Amino acid sequence: MKKTIVILLIIFSFTFIFSLKASVLDDENYIFDDLEQVDDFLYWQVGGWQAVDSRSLIVNINPSQSYLLILDRNVWAIKYTEQIKISSRNSRVRKNVDLVQVLNQPSRPGRIVSIYLLPDRESQRSVRAKIRGEEIEGPI
Repeated sequence: MKKTIVILLIIFSFTFIFSLKASVLDDENYIFDDLEQVDDFLYWQVGGWQAVDSRSLIVNINPSQSYLLILDRNVWAIKYTEQIKISSRNSRVRKNVDLVQVLNQPSRPGRIVSIYLLPDRESQRSVRAKIRGEEIEGPI
């Protein structure tokens, strides 16, 4: 009985350590040193959005400028919905304060932990590729 408990504790310990290591590695996909990180943006400028994955989305301001929002957790339903709500205070969306919530499916909202300015379409492409782990293709 004691051997079984010890073996189970060892298995749980390794599982916990590997899950922590995996989450740290995943976080590197959401760090963009070459982009300007901002604290907030005006909510009324938002003209649309697209999910990159379950933890990030791009919010469009105009045809070429947008913001990348990184959430504190996976919101799986965000990839499959057309309706989200982004909270705001005084018409500003702020990191570490505001939330992204899927409206038509039951899921817990994700808090916005990072906001990056995407100044052009090329930065949008490279962000999507890095987060999804894809190779960036050059011009044809």
